[in-house]
Formats: sequence, C-alpha cells, structure tokens
Amino acid sequence: MIEAPLILSGMWIDGVNNPFLVVQAKFRFSRIETPSWWDQFSELVKEATGFTPPVVQGVDIPVASQYAITSLEALRILGKRISLTEDEIWETLEMVDEAMFNYYALKAMRQVQRSGTPILYREAEDPVQVRIPILTVRKLMSYPLEKPSYLDNSVVHLVGIIPVLLSERIDEVNMNLENGLWKSLYGLNTPPGKYKWVWDLGWASLIELLN
Repeated sequence: MIEAPLILSGMWIDGVNNPFLVVQAKFRFSRIETPSWWDQFSELVKEATGFTPPVVQGVDIPVASQYAITSLEALRILGKRISLTEDEIWETLEMVDEAMFNYYALKAMRQVQRSGTPILYREAEDPVQVRIPILTVRKLMSYPLEKPSYLDNSVVHLVGIIPVLLSERIDEVNMNLENGLWKSLYGLNTPPGKYKWVWDLGWASLIELLN
C-alpha cells in the first residue's frame, strides 16, 4: 500500500468556489506505471530549475493523488542533487502545479501533505481542519469528464454542502447523495457497496472504501 492525499468529496464547477474535502488515505494498487502527465511535468520543472527531474514511476491510484506524491518525490530527489531547500521544493511545486492543472483543489492536497491533517478547503479562505481517520482505498476506474448535463443554483448549493456533511460523518447516506449527483450530472452509475465517485483533475475516479 501507499499513502497519499485524496480528494474525497467536492466537484469542480467553473466559476464556483465550492469546498473540497481532502483526507489522507492508504491505497491498495495493482500495478506501476509511467504517469500520463510526466512529460509536461518534467518540462516545467526544467524551466523552473534548469534541471530535468529523475523519472519516478507512479501507481494506479486517482490521478490527483498520484500526481501529488510522485511529483513531490521527484522534486525531493532532484532537490538533493541541486541543493534545494525544503521551502524551495514546495515553492517550485506550487508554480508547477498551477501551470499543470490550475485547480485550487491541488493547493488543498499540498496542505494535507505538509500537515498530515484532513481539511475542508475553499479558495482564498483559511482551511478548516477536520477529524477523519486515514482511509484505506482502492481505485477501480477513471472516466474523463465533459460539461455536466444540468446545473442550477440548487445543484451548485448541494455540491457545496456535501463535502461539509462528509467531513462530519462518512456514511452511506452522504456518499449516496454525492454519488447521485455524479449520476445526474455525468451519467455515472455506482455499484452497490462502499463505492464512491471522486473528482480527479478533469476525471472522475471510482474508489472503494475498504475500512
């Protein structure tokens, strides 16, 4: 297993500053792979530092989680070679993150990486620490997202409320509520059991909660 931050709840909606719930998770994985985003990441790191980062293999976990831990590992290895301080490593990652994806949910993942504490995060606001034990998770599949089929103010409000509800209690009712939104907005079905769709940097990933 490998430990990484996980965007457990929240959906990206253009022009809306809704919260994301980011937690620590231990992932079961079945294979090692070269990340699809690696070439762009490598080029951006070279632009920022003048050096090419060492290739680091990823594992088949949600893309956001894979990116968070693999990019940090690569920068730390490179940092030792070119004498970057810990602060310089995080500053470089911040620049690269913005150029790679430009989603504020990544800022939340970096904060959880540094603090080890789950948070509710909304852009330009102080993060709210929450008490959620480390989850054990495996990813089943990922699906590329297009524009949602339907949006109105009530849906946007519900998208913003569910991460708060799940930060208070991770239960079947709240998970089914968000899974229902994934079905309504993107046509994604959820199998019965402890399964949940999570927003994943332009994708939706289906995860199974194992604890």
